Amino acid sequence: MKKWWEDYNWRFIQTNLREIDMKDIDAKKYVEDLKSFNATIAMINTSGIIASYKTKLPYHFQSPYLTGDSLQDIIEECHKAGIKVIARTDFSKVRRPIYEQHPEWAFVDVNGNIVDYHGDVHVCINSDYQQKYALEIIRETLEELDVDGIFFNMAGYISFDYSFVDHGICQCINCQKKFKEMYGLDLPKKADLNDPVYRKYLKFKRETTHEYNERLCKFIKSIRPDILINHDVYTEESGFIRQESNTALMRPLPHWQYSASENTKWVRGSYPKFISSNTTVDFIDFPARHVAVSPYMQELRLYQNLANGGSIDYYLIGRLDNHQDRTGYEGIRRVFNFHKKNENYYKDLHAECDTVLLTADHWGGYGVSDRAEFCGLYRVLTETHQLFDVMLLSRVKELGLGKYRNVILPNIEAIDDETAKILDKFVSEGNNLLATGNTSFSNELLERREMPALKCLGIKSPGVNRNARGAYFTITEEDKNTFKHFMDCELISVDGEYVYSEYEDGVEKYLHLLPPQPFGPPERCYPLIGPVDRPAVTVNKYGKGRAIHIPWFAGRYFHRQGYTNTFNFIADVFENIMGLKAVEGNIPPTVEVTLLTDVSKSYHILHLVNNNGHFGNSFFEPTPISNIVCKVAFDQKPTSIVSLVDDRVFDFSWEDGWLTVTVERLDRFEALLIK
Repeated sequence: MKKWWEDYNWRFIQTNLREIDMKDIDAKKYVEDLKSFNATIAMINTSGIIASYKTKLPYHFQSPYLTGDSLQDIIEECHKAGIKVIARTDFSKVRRPIYEQHPEWAFVDVNGNIVDYHGDVHVCINSDYQQKYALEIIRETLEELDVDGIFFNMAGYISFDYSFVDHGICQCINCQKKFKEMYGLDLPKKADLNDPVYRKYLKFKRETTHEYNERLCKFIKSIRPDILINHDVYTEESGFIRQESNTALMRPLPHWQYSASENTKWVRGSYPKFISSNTTVDFIDFPARHVAVSPYMQELRLYQNLANGGSIDYYLIGRLDNHQDRTGYEGIRRVFNFHKKNENYYKDLHAECDTVLLTADHWGGYGVSDRAEFCGLYRVLTETHQLFDVMLLSRVKELGLGKYRNVILPNIEAIDDETAKILDKFVSEGNNLLATGNTSFSNELLERREMPALKCLGIKSPGVNRNARGAYFTITEEDKNTFKHFMDCELISVDGEYVYSEYEDGVEKYLHLLPPQPFGPPERCYPLIGPVDRPAVTVNKYGKGRAIHIPWFAGRYFHRQGYTNTFNFIADVFENIMGLKAVEGNIPPTVEVTLLTDVSKSYHILHLVNNNGHFGNSFFEPTPISNIVCKVAFDQKPTSIVSLVDDRVFDFSWEDGWLTVTVERLDRFEALLIK
């Protein structure tokens, strides 16, 4: 039976209501504000830390401000306007009076202290509050409120408070008992990857969270089979996965300018039947919730969502009518109106590509074993206009790699044996794999292997990592046949570490390492020893395919510093060693290009997203770009190309499998419908 969210025109607004917003909320006004954005879904706070309706449960803290229109009235008005409602819940904390009645529910740090953040006490996922009582609250929510979906905020093991203080590993009696039952061990006291007990704790968190989420989804479906649950991969084959593009005051710079693109890519690449609802978070950070980030950053995020097959989603604190910084509204409305106009074309779109960038499982960028390496490679793929997907490593076993000819692994150290065999088989069947750094050097428990799990790399000894700051790779005239970006340069700078591995006979090696040399004083800045037989990149023929290894961390270096020297090296590996085929033309690196198609491939949409407003750590209005020529590999000659932005009809040419079209002016965004 078809679910309501399948084929639905998804335009999502989360009004993260404060207690005081319910004091004078007007249901009709609330809905009129949503309609002014052409929103089709509203997410509203209902339950958990605060009950925003009149609860009958003794341990569900009821808001004292329920003097405006009721949630029931608001939901009814939304439904009259054709707007679906998602209930926002949060079971990560309870108010202090409830904790005092049930102290056994609390998170406990290594010193035996609870976390009381201004009267909100952190509770543990393994306590009876989340394991049992939260289910009673959910049941009441679904029975009292006619919601269409449910979302769980801050689910799982939460050790940070809103000031980003990390309180460590929960030591409550519930965690102690459960960990002892599973492993016969005491809980670790601190995060230390060198500690085998801590590595077991990481597995403990994964397995217990999975079990809890699965049980929760089945429980909800037993009450309301029709309801939509965020990230319900347990009971549904379709649904939605919500991500955030956000900023944080203490987060290391640079800003990740492709946050929305990446979040959308990994959801669509990993869960192709699920809606990617990546939200642009209006505010700067928790301490600055009432001031918005740059309006151009917000608009850019939404365009990136659409360009990568996702939906549009906006999240603000408070109501639309009483929000104190409305600078983002104009751009948000512009994108929502664009989607409204073209909604029939933006349903279940998939990327047209044969390359996939794998990533360790994460949530919104957090938890990736080597975030910087991933981001650096992601940037070069995007800025050389390669067409590619992103997939979580854990999904390889479920989805396979049949869609792809090229797989890229950015220093993914921990790979289990089964996934490694799939990747080796992928290469042996005639495809390409590129891995960097210590990829597959550890198992899924982060235990170091004697040999890398990926046999295709042709590594006979994983070697050790050594500091390589001040080192270079030398480029000869012959090398420039491959490294074509280096016609006027004989060196590639290295920073960070170099992986001293030994390779099997027959592995092809490119370039030679010039080990770290004196770099001061200037009079002594010259090599004291020459290049050694340590490559910048290797190629191993494996079956019918090839496996490429970069035994250093070029992605990290580029992400941190952004130098063209590093960019050019990675680009040459992608283009001239791996053989990736980019969208060609005179497209600037600051323009993101994607090609999407509907399921039946009856039409394609070529997207151009203008990122040139990103300058330093700011996001300004992008500068228009004139006469961009795009040359895209295309199987058959199209019948027409029309702009979805302004309905212009475009001239084009098609020859030998290449489609060429010129965009005379790119402002913020272009979407060319190709039929």
